[in-house]
This record gives sequence, structure tokens and C-alpha cells, in this order.
Amino acid sequence: MNSVKEAAVVLRHRQFRSFWTGRVVSSLGSAAAPIAIAFAALEAGGGVEWLGFILALNIAPQVLLLLVGGVLGDRVRRDLVMVIANAVSGVVQASIAILILTGVAELWMLAASVFLLGVASAFFQPASQGSIVQLVPAELRVAANAVLRLPLNVAKVLGPALGGLVVALIGPGWALAFNASTFLVPVFFLASIRLPQPIKSKASALSAFRAGWMEFSARSWYVIMVAQSTVTVLMWLVGFQLFGPVVSHSSLGGAFAWGLISGGFAFGLVGGSLVAVAVRPQRVGITVSVCLAAQALPLVALAFVAPLWLIVAAAVFAGVALDISIVSWSAFFQEQIPEGLQSRLSSISTFGQLLPVPIGYVLFGLLSGYFSNTVMVSLMSGILVVAALLPLLLPSIRHLRLGQATEESVAGADVLSPELLAKTSATEGSA
Repeated sequence: MNSVKEAAVVLRHRQFRSFWTGRVVSSLGSAAAPIAIAFAALEAGGGVEWLGFILALNIAPQVLLLLVGGVLGDRVRRDLVMVIANAVSGVVQASIAILILTGVAELWMLAASVFLLGVASAFFQPASQGSIVQLVPAELRVAANAVLRLPLNVAKVLGPALGGLVVALIGPGWALAFNASTFLVPVFFLASIRLPQPIKSKASALSAFRAGWMEFSARSWYVIMVAQSTVTVLMWLVGFQLFGPVVSHSSLGGAFAWGLISGGFAFGLVGGSLVAVAVRPQRVGITVSVCLAAQALPLVALAFVAPLWLIVAAAVFAGVALDISIVSWSAFFQEQIPEGLQSRLSSISTFGQLLPVPIGYVLFGLLSGYFSNTVMVSLMSGILVVAALLPLLLPSIRHLRLGQATEESVAGADVLSPELLAKTSATEGSA
């Protein structure tokens, strides 16, 4: 079956259609929100240090609560978790918008609001990641991931550009008001989904987490790839999300320029989705590593304040590469990890990726007072490339392929056996 037919088949599944619609609508506003929040902070008198602090407060609850969210996603209906998280996000975004539009917003209010958004995201993301395997059959998961990401990325193209334009013309408050509506409307679509109730386990949530951790540590390839992404995500987020708006504000003309750069990156993500559907890279380890290294290109362009068109072009290329890696990795993850573990292992992975980010935002924000943006962002791009390519020195990573079971996926299948789970529970009870 070709990719177009597979996409059509995926969208015939009513519940997946509702899930898909809800995600697409929310992404329209979400793509504009980071620009609005960043420039709201800068216009309120905050510098790089304050912006780093605000970004850190958004990531911190995702780090602290993601493991809890992962366990919850494997024990409670995932559709309910997503509905509640989306509703909370909508209310919080509306509050931020009102504060800005009425002229009473202060930096600490923005910080508190983005912290609450991070809390909601910590529960939404693991539940969302684990929902796809319940919405479509196994043979359609690659197509489902690509079909989902394609419109999400289209929205990410339009969102930053329009968000930057709105912020430049009438201010960040209206961009955030629109974002609030795009969180609240999807609640109705997500509420129409009825996912199966997870099989109730006699084991406690702590026992379930311990078992999930054992599954994670039993897969050396997974541990290595999470370590890789821990470094690359840190360098990318700090370099692009923190220093990108700062460089745009000081040297490129402001919010509209940053909207074009962010929109270019998202446009590249759309291209990556199309390439991933059409080509379907099989060598997952090589694909992911090389594509992650490409994220350094827009960082180098920002570091040396290249012409705007060149920065946008580098961002487009990085977006193509990143989405190819995401689609390939998502399909491999869903193929190798049992359904009942996917929310937990997804949350462990995201926990590892996000753990150093809050500290990184604050630390690099403070260091910016001692070193130039060129030095800081150049250093980040170099570290990113080394971290991305280093795992390829290991044959086990180079040989990761779609459709080919890893040794740990077979050997690790017994880690969650009833006997071991019972033993874990007994150990907890005797502690």
C-alpha cells in the first residue's frame, strides 16, 4: 500500500480523526505562543536573564511531573488526561492574555502562568504519545505518525509568522488570546474519544514506575539514544529558543524576523514529514544521529548574525532533518516498546531530555552577561554536533533498523512479567 492510500486509511478511523483534529487546532495557537511570551517578557523590561528564568519555569514542571504523568498515562484513560490538560492550558493562556491586554502583566505573572502551562504539558504529552497505538493498528503507525505531524507542522509554519506579525502590529496579548481559544476548542474533539481503560494492576504506581525503569535500563540502545538527545535538546533549546529571540530583538528587527525564522523551521518540519512518508528511512540510528547534527546550522547562522534569508534557509533545512528523525524514531519506538509501557518509557525519555534544560536556561542566561552571543551560541552548536554523532561509534546504534527486533526488545520482554512485577511489589511492601 502506498503512502497516500495509507494516509487515507488512517483518517477513516473516527477516533484518530478526532484526535488528529484536536491536535491540529491546538497547534495553530501553540506555534505563536512562544513568540508572544518571549516578546512580552522583553517588552516588560526583562533581558536574557529574565527570559531564561521564564523558559526554565515552563520546563521545570515538565521535568518534575513527567514521570508521574507517564505512570498516570498507563493507568488512567488517556483521553481523559488529555481533555483535562487541554482545558487547564486554555484557561491559563486566557489569563495571560487578559493580563497583557489590560496592561497589568508583570514579569512574575508571566513566569507563574508559564509554570502552570508546563504542569499541564507534563500530563498531556505522555498520554498523547501512548494514544496512537490505541487509535490505529500496528501496520498503520508509521503513516499515522506522519499524517499527524504533517498538519501540525503546517500549523507551525503559519503560527510563528502570523504570531510575529500580530505581536509586531498589535502586541502579544492578542496572539495569546487566540492561543487560548485553540486550547479550549480541541477539548470537544478530544472528549469524543473513548480509549480503553488500562488493565488495572494490583501493583502501586511506584511499583509500576520501577518496572518501567527496569524496562528502560534493559535496553542499552534506548539508554544511549536518550543520553544523546539529552545533550542535543539542551543545546538546541537554549541556542534557538533563548538566544534566537534575543538576537532577533537586538539585531534582526524584532518579532517579525523571529516569526520568519521560527516559521521557516516549521516549514522544514512539513518537508520532513513528506520525506519521511515517501522515503521511510530504515537505518534509524544513522538517520536520527545525522539529522540531529543538522540542528547546528541555524545556531551557527544566528551566532554570526547572518543575513535573515540565510538564517531562515538554515532553519528550514534543520526542520526537514529534525522531522525525518522524529517520524523514524517514533515508528521505531512504537515497534520495539510494548503498548503497556509506552507512556512510562516515553516519560522517562522526555524526563532525561528535559532534566538539564531549566538549569541550562538560567545558567546560559546568566553567562550571557560575560560572553557575547556569538561565543555562547557557537559553543552550543559545537557541543550539539559532537553529541549527535558520537553514538555512531557504536555498532549497536549504527545497526538499529525498522522492522528488526533488537536483542533487548526480546530479552526485555520478561522484565514486566507477572512474577517480576509481584516481586517488585513485595519488595516495596517490605521496605
